[in-house]
Amino acid sequence: MSVQRAADVLVECLINQGVSRVFGVPGESYLSVLDAFVDHQTEIKFVTARHEGGASFMAEAYGKLLGQAGVCFVTRGPGATNASIGVHTAMQNSTPMILFIGQIGRSMTDREAFQEIDYRMFFGPIAKWVTQIDDPNRVSELVARAFSVATSGRPGPVVVALPEDMLREMTSVQAAKAVPSLSAQATKAHISVIKDEITKAARPLIICGGGGWTDQGRNDLQSFAEAANIPVICGFRNQDLMDSNSNSYIGDASFGKPEAMKRVISESDCILALNIRFGEVVTDGWEMFNFPHPQQKIIHTHISEAEINKVYHCHLGIVAAPDSIVSGLRSAEVKGDWGDYCRKARSEFLKTREVPKTIGTLNVAKICNYLNLHADKDAIYTNGAGNYAIWSGKYLNYSKHHRLLAPQSGAMGAGIPAAIAAKTAFPDRQVICFAGDGDFQMSCNELGTAMQQMLDPIILIHNNGSYGTIRMHQEMRYPDRVSATELTNPQFEFLAQAYGFGYARIETDADFPAAFEQAKKAAFGFIIEMITDPRDIAPNKTI
Repeated sequence: MSVQRAADVLVECLINQGVSRVFGVPGESYLSVLDAFVDHQTEIKFVTARHEGGASFMAEAYGKLLGQAGVCFVTRGPGATNASIGVHTAMQNSTPMILFIGQIGRSMTDREAFQEIDYRMFFGPIAKWVTQIDDPNRVSELVARAFSVATSGRPGPVVVALPEDMLREMTSVQAAKAVPSLSAQATKAHISVIKDEITKAARPLIICGGGGWTDQGRNDLQSFAEAANIPVICGFRNQDLMDSNSNSYIGDASFGKPEAMKRVISESDCILALNIRFGEVVTDGWEMFNFPHPQQKIIHTHISEAEINKVYHCHLGIVAAPDSIVSGLRSAEVKGDWGDYCRKARSEFLKTREVPKTIGTLNVAKICNYLNLHADKDAIYTNGAGNYAIWSGKYLNYSKHHRLLAPQSGAMGAGIPAAIAAKTAFPDRQVICFAGDGDFQMSCNELGTAMQQMLDPIILIHNNGSYGTIRMHQEMRYPDRVSATELTNPQFEFLAQAYGFGYARIETDADFPAAFEQAKKAAFGFIIEMITDPRDIAPNKTI
């Protein structure tokens, strides 16, 4: 029986789980793992990020895009705390992800050693599971369990601490084989009772979201909704679950919901809450429904039993993967007299998509409409957080081939790392990142990662010289007392040049087509700086 380092077993475990790419920042606490990667360079690639926060964002976005656990490696202490933003984002996005942390030697524990942190305590509230592998003979067992936990049920992040002395120890344990993800599946009885409840309704509604979907699930959702003439609302930053051009699609339950959408929700007598969490954004701070018993009949299906009756008490709760629910309902041929109702809801939604007037000369809604016509049909869109993201969230169309990578946690700086992760997964697909000027500067150092990996995302910077979301709230609550929200920005053109990116600056809508065509032809990445009026806020005056 062969004997090798625990670090070598760990890397073989990753390969057996289908991992071909990991993201991270190197650290001395896991040098033996970095050394083990050298022997497997054709099987697994280490993408070196510039900051652990960026690396964890990349792993989260990669996991969400591919539906498999994104993997991130960081060092102990500051490296781990920097990476916590990606773990929190993965938790709120329901994304499978594993963060491996090089840890202090086992003999130093509980002495407040250099960079020592108790990771179970630190990450416990924001991860599905946190563990530390102290025995080299258990590497295979615990790594396999980490992948199972991250991908089964409601997907989410797992944190694994790796003491540096343990990684160097020898073991004869063999690398575990691939572990399948597990989730409850809808039964015929489940589908039958859902069908019966929906069929009795006068105004049924679907609100969908969450993690654990596949492309087939998205297709089945659209087919079921269209055949039954049931309107569909996507959850916050889940717009890519439903084709925006579908006659059943009536918008996303984001900040600043249109009054028409609020009416549809309040007047519905049966809501199929399909894999959503009843979170703050979807429910407008838990004000959209009566608590704890909504007046609407709620059929709540979710991939995790922990979400059923977590906030609102539902009429019917079913624990099942979303794909199995929509596949069953599609086959069940749900019928009802809902055609006029659905068409009216769709018509009201389309009115909210009319381009609004803006204060400045650059209207982001018009730019989104241009992208709807001229961006690639399988483009991947990313964004961080800020008022600017409401424009793309509201006016971009998503077909079944588009994807959206965006933080439900409201994490600024997520868009650029997500775009880089998307490009590593699909180098030939168009990736377009929406970023605010403040948002961009939280992770613009990751342009170095793009440069090193020779990746070519297109980044649209909304430059209004301020932290716009906070400025908006400031002006509403403390008029004429602006404080700390103005930004003096660098010359983004020179920053683009430093990283080998192309650059264009636009001040009007008419400038965008030429800049975008230039970006599409660029050999490397491209930045389009869009000068917007600082007084322009997002649609519906919301964050």
